[in-house]
Amino acid sequence: MDDVGSRTALLLSLQRALLGEVHPQLRQASIEADQARRVVRLRFEYDGPPMETPRESCSCAATEVIADFPASWDLEEVHVAVPMPEPLQPLQHVAYRRAEPDASA
Repeated sequence: MDDVGSRTALLLSLQRALLGEVHPQLRQASIEADQARRVVRLRFEYDGPPMETPRESCSCAATEVIADFPASWDLEEVHVAVPMPEPLQPLQHVAYRRAEPDASA
């Protein structure tokens, strides 16, 4: 992958990996890269504690993402419960965000 830490490369990698893996419980998936430490970070936020199937699907997506990077890069993958209407806490780049009703409406 050229320019592995670029916004475009990171988003395309995670969006491609999520194809067919997104479940209704997933609220958000975000990504960032730490060039100095050669680490790709993924954060998956779920509406409540993640059930087994959505968590496994997102872990599969994470495996596909790290496969896009040179072998010298590591992966930090986090799965967290953020029930509605709690605010989401994304990493630097959001690749997926579930459509949700506006709480202020």
